[in-house]
Amino acid sequence: MPQIVSFDVPLATGTVPAAINRPGAITGSYTDKTGNSHGFLRKRNGSIVKFDVPNATNTFPVAINHRGQITGWYTDAGGAGAKGFLRRLQGSIVTFALPNSTQTVPTAINPKGEITGSYGDASGPSHGFIRKANGSFVTFDLPNSTETASNDITPAGLTAGQWGDAGHHIHGFLRRKNGTVATFDVPNSISTTAMALTPAALVMGRYTDVNGQSQAFLRKPNGTIIKIAIPGATSVTAWALNHAGKTVGVWADAAGLHSFLRSAAGAITSIDVPGATYTQPVGLNAAGKITGSYGKSHGFLRS
Repeated sequence: MPQIVSFDVPLATGTVPAAINRPGAITGSYTDKTGNSHGFLRKRNGSIVKFDVPNATNTFPVAINHRGQITGWYTDAGGAGAKGFLRRLQGSIVTFALPNSTQTVPTAINPKGEITGSYGDASGPSHGFIRKANGSFVTFDLPNSTETASNDITPAGLTAGQWGDAGHHIHGFLRRKNGTVATFDVPNSISTTAMALTPAALVMGRYTDVNGQSQAFLRKPNGTIIKIAIPGATSVTAWALNHAGKTVGVWADAAGLHSFLRSAAGAITSIDVPGATYTQPVGLNAAGKITGSYGKSHGFLRS
């Protein structure tokens, strides 16, 4: 039977996990009594390490790879937009920003230490980027796009995200390391966003249906799209995908919000934290361990 462990960063007013890696280490952010946000790493043994980007006013980790490298973004007292960071396993932190950017927002890191995300500059609100392990950047925009955002990256350098056209419609994309791109839309959708993908190119994402409700989908490597449906749900929002094709997320009905685990075969299991008014899963590793937050921003690990 699955076990749920609750945890809080010591002296924090809120603990918000963001991701879990293959060994089971969790990263995320916590708030202090002044309302500022800081980073944390919860190790496999349950011990918690707090960290901040030097001179940052707020630190927001978003992803961790199996080597324990963490990426995210931060703000500082200078008042400029977000900048990116990489925290190495031993704790040293490297900061980075795209040249001439107004903001740099990492979203994912692969086992090689390659980071993807989006950045803004004077020419547009959002462009895609890959930061290589040596610190150099590759930037990209989808053809004829007004905005491009990359949300995940595989060990082979395949990225997934969304792009906007001149008509303000949002579409999903897959971009290979050589720069070739495949774009797609969920049938009968208003917008499509690719949020995560596996090394085999299975994509998980979100779309807006004709009623304006957020829904979830999977796109198989052959391009077939599966809409994730939960009986009685008015909306379904997927948050994480693992290599086995399992997904976690939140669904809504007239009674409120509920959390779910979907197997690769499509079976739905409730994963609400017992007694919690709200459970938000955000991370799912290869072993099926789930992390997220519940109630008034407490962290949890389900294993």
